[in-house]
Parts: sequence; structure tokens; C-alpha cells
Amino acid sequence: MQKKITVLILIAGLGLFGLYTLLQSDDTVDVEKSDVPDFAAISDVNAKKTAFFNYLQPAFDVVTAEVLAERALLTTWQTKVALTTDEQTQLQAMADMYKVTADTDQQVIAMLLAQVDVIPEELVFSQSANETGWGTSRFAKQGHNFFGQWCFSKGCGIVPNQRDQGAAHEVASFDSIAASVRSYFRNINRNQSYLPLRDIRSELRINDERINACALAAGLINYSERKQAYINEIRAMIRHNRQFWRDNASTDYALCAAPQPVVTEIVEEEAIELPEVITLTDDSAIAEVKNIDSTFVEAKNSDSKIVESNKTEDNVKNDTVAAEEPIKSVVAE
Repeated sequence: MQKKITVLILIAGLGLFGLYTLLQSDDTVDVEKSDVPDFAAISDVNAKKTAFFNYLQPAFDVVTAEVLAERALLTTWQTKVALTTDEQTQLQAMADMYKVTADTDQQVIAMLLAQVDVIPEELVFSQSANETGWGTSRFAKQGHNFFGQWCFSKGCGIVPNQRDQGAAHEVASFDSIAASVRSYFRNINRNQSYLPLRDIRSELRINDERINACALAAGLINYSERKQAYINEIRAMIRHNRQFWRDNASTDYALCAAPQPVVTEIVEEEAIELPEVITLTDDSAIAEVKNIDSTFVEAKNSDSKIVESNKTEDNVKNDTVAAEEPIKSVVAE
């Protein structure tokens, strides 16, 4: 009996030691989230895209509804002369979340309305597909990270295998796909790096125009080190996959058209014929000519022009330039 007790104590001790070692280790066990589909196993391209978008859709709808509810509160408060104590508390909480400060309630509301706003599904889903290789990246499968977002406290996420020596960032990990989408929305709506996107969106609001994904994509210039190349790729994905978007019939994809090459047309000017011999008969004229050191003749090339195609809508039909699978995530795994 004593031997059995000793064996049990030894087994328990080894188990506790193993758990302690695991908790102290910098290396985490790679465990895929059970709710993330195995997108890599879907061989049919359209079926994979459909599965990917269907996976993101519920979380996108939930977060969009949250943003619209916040925006509705702001527009209601904007019409009031003074807010109640409870309303001021709510406003302050929202201002803290979006990192907004101002002298008066109305100024805070005005600033928040530029930030608390929707992001079109075409843009959200295209970025997600681009960042995760259509949901196949390690960070998506193990950490619900579908937008390549980083965090900077130890243990906040997944350490990239190819992280530079001395770097401290991790790829953020989330408990659910909804948390990942919510974090993405807040990042776009409050980070100074994406102020250009918010300015474009505000301008569309002021002009009572539709919030266009192709237009907003221009504001992602700081989302990737690839700058304009990244914007072009996202726009190409929006255009190429428009059959999957719910509001594609009423969306203008002209801004997502592939850029056309600039053609410069040089028009040759007529030659100027000069007489072989110039005869000066007047002595005073000869004296004037002698006083001239040099003469410059410049021909203005006024007929030269740059020809650019302005029928961008004709280019929307060209799907051959769209970024297609596989799309490598910008974060090294």
C-alpha cells in the first residue's frame, strides 16, 4: 500500500512539474481554434471563397451593428442643447475608447462622428483574405487573427517564427472571430495611421454619397509597408470578387479598376525653312548684327500632349489583374 501511495505521489509530482515547465516556457503549444474551418482543405476556389466570407459574415454584422448603435446615440446627442448626467457618462466612455478629447460635449460628438462609422464588407473581407491567405495562416487558425494585427506585451499573442532579433512584438491572439473583427474596426477607426481613410469617409458623408470600399482603400496607405502596391492589390481583390458582395449591384467599382498606362503622344512640328543666304544692304543693320553676341531660337512644343483613358468604368470588366490565391500574409509566420 505504501508503495502505491509513493508511486501516486511521484506521478502527481511529475505532472505538476510538467505543467509548471509549460507555463514558464516561452514556447506555446500550437493549438488551432476549433471553430476556424480548414480552408486549405477546400480545393475549389469559389467554394473556398464562399466558406471564408460566410465565416466572417456573422461577426462582421455584429460589429457593424454595434458601431451603428454608437453612431445613432451620437446623432441623437448632437441635437440636444445639453446632455443628462448619464448621457455625459456614456459619451465620456465612448470618447475614452476612441481616444478623443475636446473642450465641449458637442466638440467631442463631432469628432466621434468622424471615427464611429462603418467599414464596407468588401474592404474588410478583402483585407482579411489578403492578410491570412484566405484563412490558412497560422495566426488565423491558432489566434483568430484575421487582419495581421500586432500586440506588444509578452504573451499577448503568437510569436512569429521569423521575428527579428531584439523585436518584442507578437501577432495578437483573440478568443473569437468577433473579437478579431471588433479589434480591426477600432484600429481603423481610432489609429492616427488611418486618418486618411476616415477623412475620405467623412467627405463622402458630407456629400451624402455612399461609403465606397474602393474609395476608402486609398486611406490604407499606412497599413502595409508596400504602400500603394498594397492598395492596388486590395482594390483588385474587391473588384475581382464582387460577385460575392451583398450590395454589388449598387456599388460603383470604377475606382477599383486597374490603372491604365499613360501614353505620351509627341506631335512633330513642321520644319521652319530659312533662306541659305541673308543679304543685309543697310550699313546700320550690319552694325546692329555685329553688336549681338548670340541668338537663341526656342520652338514651343505646344502640340505635345498626354493622353489618359478616362473611361475607368470600361476597365472594371478586366479581372485578369486581380490578386489570386495563394496570397501570402504580410506577417512572417
